[in-house]
Amino acid sequence: MQRRFPALVATVLAALVAVLLGPGTAQAATWPVIARGDSGAQVTTVQHLLTHRGYATTADGIFGAGTETKVKSFQSANGLAADGSVGPLTWPKLVVTVQNGSSGSAAKAAQTQLNRYGYGLAVDGAFGTASVNAAKNFQSKHGLTADGVVGAATWNALVGGSGSGGGGTSRAQLAASIDANSRISLLTYHISGVSDPDSTAQANITDTKNGTTAETSNYSDVGEREVWLSTAMLNGMLKLATERGYTFLVTEIAGGDHSSTSNHYEGIAFDADNMSVSNATFVSACRAYGATEALDEGNHVHCAWE
Repeated sequence: MQRRFPALVATVLAALVAVLLGPGTAQAATWPVIARGDSGAQVTTVQHLLTHRGYATTADGIFGAGTETKVKSFQSANGLAADGSVGPLTWPKLVVTVQNGSSGSAAKAAQTQLNRYGYGLAVDGAFGTASVNAAKNFQSKHGLTADGVVGAATWNALVGGSGSGGGGTSRAQLAASIDANSRISLLTYHISGVSDPDSTAQANITDTKNGTTAETSNYSDVGEREVWLSTAMLNGMLKLATERGYTFLVTEIAGGDHSSTSNHYEGIAFDADNMSVSNATFVSACRAYGATEALDEGNHVHCAWE
């Protein structure tokens, strides 16, 4: 069975990267996976770094189709698998050393990361005294050489850490919360009747909770492939239950058979049925939580986050 091979390889290589970074990073953080559907400072960092590397990207903090295309182009040019997600293999090639006097998008990326830890820097692309001092302080707190130079080890600690106050909720934590929420039911089979237990809504959430990719169905238009579920989608799904108090059944996420260009295959959409509210109300709530596509399909509602 081949379904966990890509995730296993990424995990092993991430560990090797941490070792290669040197003895001062024996407890180096794991490089996170940032993918389509994610949003926030981590995405803004990726966008700034892409721009520095020559792949001009709007730093809006939203990992949409445009950012994914730029990531794929960068990966292809650097001998990486062009899957469009920024993970343990892509980060080391994407980051660049930033130090006193550095300027431009790479400096903005470093300032954005330092601000995740509460340093309150102006993200102006000028890495001067304030930025250097913030970097030194961060390094001291994380067992790194406090030289103010944001190199590979410091980048790893910055992007791999949770930031001050938790820095947001991870993909795995969101999936765990969804799995534990009594208002959300996850279908354990496909409504099509075709048997493929590795790609059901429940399997997608369980895999994500366990820190791995979700799987599309082997009988779908795109076949069996691994995708990272969008944190924006997971967050929206959870808020429908926790903030709105709705009960609903998630029938499909990445699995099932949809049109060849379906957002389901990107890990950014889910279908819901048996809601405690009307289809129209559920559609409106999805949009309120940032869904860029919310459709009343009659027998179910479809919500997607770009």
